[in-house]
Amino acid sequence: MLALLNIFVDNMIPVLAIAAVGVLLRRRLHVDPAMVSRMMFYVFAPALAFDAVFTSDISGGDFLRVYFGTLALMAAVGALAFLVLRWLKLAVSTRRQISSREFATTLVATFVFNGANFGISIVSFAFGGEALTYAVIIYIAGSTVAWTLGPYVSSSGAASMLKSLNSILRTPVVYALALALALKAAGISELPPALSRTSQLLADASIPLMLVLLGLQLGGFRKPDRWQLLLSGAAIRLLLAPLVAIACASLLSLDGTARSAFILQAGMPTAVLTLILAYEFDTDRDLALNLIMTTTLLSPISLTVLIYLLQNGIV
Repeated sequence: MLALLNIFVDNMIPVLAIAAVGVLLRRRLHVDPAMVSRMMFYVFAPALAFDAVFTSDISGGDFLRVYFGTLALMAAVGALAFLVLRWLKLAVSTRRQISSREFATTLVATFVFNGANFGISIVSFAFGGEALTYAVIIYIAGSTVAWTLGPYVSSSGAASMLKSLNSILRTPVVYALALALALKAAGISELPPALSRTSQLLADASIPLMLVLLGLQLGGFRKPDRWQLLLSGAAIRLLLAPLVAIACASLLSLDGTARSAFILQAGMPTAVLTLILAYEFDTDRDLALNLIMTTTLLSPISLTVLIYLLQNGIV
């Protein structure tokens, strides 16, 4: 019990404390999260992705295994979530039928995880700088699925996959990753100090800003309802997904910090992108908000246990 408490204090309290600053900024000073989100999307997240990958010693094989392993993981979690939610819709007695909008919202929330605000920070705190690089790769791979499969599911198949793929081409972090990989492939191991220091400063600022942004977003959430869907979605996102990740990590022969980052990222709460998709495709916005809030508030408990299991080699 003391070990779990120490993990919670060392890894969760810093994250929650900085996020709390964001909540206060939203509620007391009415800071708009939209502007901070744009800064993160166009400047800080790409800088973090570039710096983490360019300065790492990760081999091409490890990169590909982690990247495509994440794609397979999210597809597997989405497929299992679909079956669970279909069973819940058809077989479980409820006071009212689950609507197609609720079904789509909950399904997206189960496989679109918060690998940025929460994931990168917690993986870095728990397992150090090398794991941070893997966490960034997983976040980028997760974004690929989120911006393709997410719109397709949210629109109930109405959005073409080609249109969804086009959204990836408008994501700056993809180009930052491509640039880092191209430079490494060309044998360039160092940048001029002016460029490397600029990149490093932006990357160092990205994690605290991500956590402040998380707090800004949480500061606008409402009182939860529809607990059956919320708890089902949270169980899939926080409990089932890490179990699937453990199996995937074994199949991919991941070990060390790569394995720890892969499994821990899989247990992150639902990403705010779920809400963005709900607005874009007119699914259930309130349910999306509540799923994000519920998984975020419950995740410190599940992640503390998961970190303990990983650090002690139990899983």
